Amino acid sequence: MSQKLIIVADLQRFKLFTSKKDPMGRESVELLESGDSFDAHQKLSEKVSDQHGNFKGVGASGAGEDHNLKTEWERRRVKEIGEQISNVLHKHNHDSWYFAAPKAINHQILDVLDANEKKNMKINLPSDLTKIPNSRLLEHFVK
Repeated sequence: MSQKLIIVADLQRFKLFTSKKDPMGRESVELLESGDSFDAHQKLSEKVSDQHGNFKGVGASGAGEDHNLKTEWERRRVKEIGEQISNVLHKHNHDSWYFAAPKAINHQILDVLDANEKKNMKINLPSDLTKIPNSRLLEHFVK
């Protein structure tokens, strides 16, 4: 029996499903792995300590700028997600896999994967499907 993996991700969440058929031939999904990025739920003020006004001194007041902190965090998170996908593709036996991530990060995540890992990908949706009910997930991948 061929096994399909379904991977959905955004900057906060990563979910891995497998597709199963019941004796009646109906397809359903089973959650194999799920993870949240704790860092994604923190406010910027919780990530940095040197904010404007924290240090009082003559002529030494910083502007408290984030210096592209958000962009750097997103870049690192995209790389982490790509590595997570790579790990699960090697860990779980599969014939094909489907992928969905928001349009803004979809191709950036796939760029982290090597060509061998991408060759069995059958469907790539530039959509955030992390918050939809598991029972409705397959509807989005049906052509």
